[in-house]
Amino acid sequence: ISRILKNSISQNKVTHAYIFSGPRGVGKTTVARILAKTLNCVNGPTPDPCGKCHFCVEISEGSSIDVFEIDGASNTGVDNIRDLRERVRYAPSGGRYKVYIIDEAHMLSTSAFNALLKTLEEPPPHVIFVLATTEPKKIPPTVLSRCQHLPFRRISGQKIKERLKFISNTDGINATDSALEMIARASDGSMRDSLTILDQIASFSENITASEIKDLLGLTDIETLSRLTSAI
Repeated sequence: ISRILKNSISQNKVTHAYIFSGPRGVGKTTVARILAKTLNCVNGPTPDPCGKCHFCVEISEGSSIDVFEIDGASNTGVDNIRDLRERVRYAPSGGRYKVYIIDEAHMLSTSAFNALLKTLEEPPPHVIFVLATTEPKKIPPTVLSRCQHLPFRRISGQKIKERLKFISNTDGINATDSALEMIARASDGSMRDSLTILDQIASFSENITASEIKDLLGLTDIETLSRLTSAI
């Protein structure tokens, strides 16, 4: 996905609408924000935004007036989309593009999707839409056909473990390797879930071990299962 987005920016072939689908906590909204940075960075459009200019900083802080994050679950009605359609006509205030990130896009009503269709079909050149969803099957085919669909996959346990180790070292959290591995396994490919579990465990104990995680999350020891299976 990152290669597709990098190449499209380098070749100046950015699509006007994307659908980012995949399980929770795998980085859909984060990638949408990074895409907004690559387009509006003072050095951009560039696959490597500086992260330091006022455009990048504002997007990181969520205060950019050209990047709109809309919760699809709270703005399901046709009136919300009509309001959005009115606003997209105006040029960006400072950056090159207006980026609309619609989270949980599958929660929009049928009438809201129909209202969005015309804008997706003929959007102004300065507008990019990113529809993030955990349930792409609920997106109408008419909308899917007008967007570039990028399906995100679950993050590997090894990558989650490496990230947890980095965070633990940075924040001074004492956690054993086996404990981090257990958290990575329990998160089921979701980076956000793994961080939530780590926060929870860090509040529970200063020294995080595998046995404490098993107690807190109610997990069964793999070795016990293995011995039981062998016995059977």
